[in-house]
Amino acid sequence: MASESTTEDHSAVKKPNGFPPLLSKKFGITDIKQDAVKWNKEWEAAIASLTAADVLKEISQKLDDSFFTPQHMELFHKSLRSLQTNVAEILSNLLNNGHFDTIWLLLNAAEQRKHILEGLKRASEDPSTIWGPDCRALCPEVTVSNFLSQSGKGFIDFLTRVAEIFGSPITPAFLPNSWWEQASNLPNPWWGQASDVSPQRQISQSTKLVFEVATITRNQFIGEWQFVLSSAFSIVSDITNRGEGMKEVLHFMENTKGHVARCLAEVKTTFRDKPIIRCENCTKTPDDIGQNVRFMVCSVCKTKLKFEVHYCSQSCQKEHWSVHKKACGKKKVTRGLSGTKGDFLWAFSDSDPVANLMRNLPKKEGRLTLRDIGVNPCNGKRSPAAERQAKMLEADKDVDYFLFTASGEPVRFVIDDLGAKMIFRINRGMIMTQPTDTTGVNAIGEYMLKLMSNYPGLSRDIIIKQLCEEYGEDIAEKIVELEQMAYSSDLLTVRCSVA
Repeated sequence: MASESTTEDHSAVKKPNGFPPLLSKKFGITDIKQDAVKWNKEWEAAIASLTAADVLKEISQKLDDSFFTPQHMELFHKSLRSLQTNVAEILSNLLNNGHFDTIWLLLNAAEQRKHILEGLKRASEDPSTIWGPDCRALCPEVTVSNFLSQSGKGFIDFLTRVAEIFGSPITPAFLPNSWWEQASNLPNPWWGQASDVSPQRQISQSTKLVFEVATITRNQFIGEWQFVLSSAFSIVSDITNRGEGMKEVLHFMENTKGHVARCLAEVKTTFRDKPIIRCENCTKTPDDIGQNVRFMVCSVCKTKLKFEVHYCSQSCQKEHWSVHKKACGKKKVTRGLSGTKGDFLWAFSDSDPVANLMRNLPKKEGRLTLRDIGVNPCNGKRSPAAERQAKMLEADKDVDYFLFTASGEPVRFVIDDLGAKMIFRINRGMIMTQPTDTTGVNAIGEYMLKLMSNYPGLSRDIIIKQLCEEYGEDIAEKIVELEQMAYSSDLLTVRCSVA
């Protein structure tokens, strides 16, 4: 009997029924079941044209503060807090106990978009939300373009932020958003303007409770078993079932475990989405000069070659003419300035040391191949063992590294996977040309230990001893630390981290 008396009965507090999707109708949003991509583009355009006041006005056309009782508000708050605790725990496990973030960042943009759209689709179709698909209008930060920024880092940052805020002790823990919060203290003057509102509904002169309910709904749409978790579970399902779009990434993860895969994922987050424009003469960008400047293009090259050579002014074009006239209208020739279409590493940041290393490598006929990523002149003094390694690598450019058995016999280490080969050689190039910076030794050492420790004549101790002779005695400790930090768990621990 005692237990029954303390049990809360919410049956007397009925949750308000759902409302028709007013904004979807107003903006003529395509049904997501018909075309998810078009649906998303239309919503992003609609959100960009709205203010929080616009959204609240539409909501207030159908209800006012008198619609909600204190019991309603108490139930809404308890329900939201319960789901937030659950979401925070799941996201924390997902982000901290597996390889979820690395796998996500390695996916191509089309696959990333697919999972985000799936999360939005499930959230918009959830019958438990008061405003259904219109909830999308409450969340200006929930857009595909935001989440695909920095090769998908935008999505990981968002999940991390949601986990931190939802897991905070503050009750309720609302996701902050300045766009939405500017409507928090709006009066409600719209009842007199709405032709379909009966006189008895013109009671409240405030939107305080309506705003609070909309804020709760906004956080429910983002969290719960809706957008955030629906998107995450779509990704995890593809990992577990080795979906077609996931196979290439999983293959790379399984064959380049540890620091190499993580490095590649992190490098991707610094990529540019498109080439930048630079003046062929002074090398300045529109940002350097000012957004109002209009860059010129060589009309002859554009007409005859469909090729653009940019200049920031007529004076720069005239000054560069003595150089450009040799190829004008004849060959697609530019200086290949950093970040432009002519730079084969345009996607990389100008401050990226690896990209700059590769830009300065010798090229054959203007092209760079993996074979060209060699050792190059050293900026400093190598150890005798490292100098021997450098000479042997220069003599045999098909080899990625030479390991030596206990008796001193060389073993040619050659990587077949092109992605892993490139990352390995870039790290190798950094340590061979910059002897004082041994960061890359950890990566190539960890990789070779995993693949070559059981090779006939080699062992873990033999390989580590060689690396210490080449780069210093502290290398052994650094490699062990990296191995322990990197991936102590199995590749698919994400399977159980969300169970």
